[in-house]
Amino acid sequence: MKKTTANLMFRMICLLFSAVLAVATLLTGIDLTAGSDRISESRKELAALEEENERLRAEAACAMSLEELEDYAVRVLGMQRCEPGQIVTIDIEG
Repeated sequence: MKKTTANLMFRMICLLFSAVLAVATLLTGIDLTAGSDRISESRKELAALEEENERLRAEAACAMSLEELEDYAVRVLGMQRCEPGQIVTIDIEG
């Protein structure tokens, strides 16, 4: 009788341990899947942000032409074109 009870207890412990391992394996798989989903979403967001960055860079490059820049310098900043006597040329040898 004691041997049967001990054998039954051993089987119950093994079954319980197996169940705990199975649950742990499932939870790990779920966590890995969630992490993979987060990585996928982050990659999509990164691609969208890189696309927007390219668009904004192109927009910034075309934002002001040289004529607009000169007009802004003269009107807003009060700058003026150089006279021929104001131009100094420096020659550097070597």
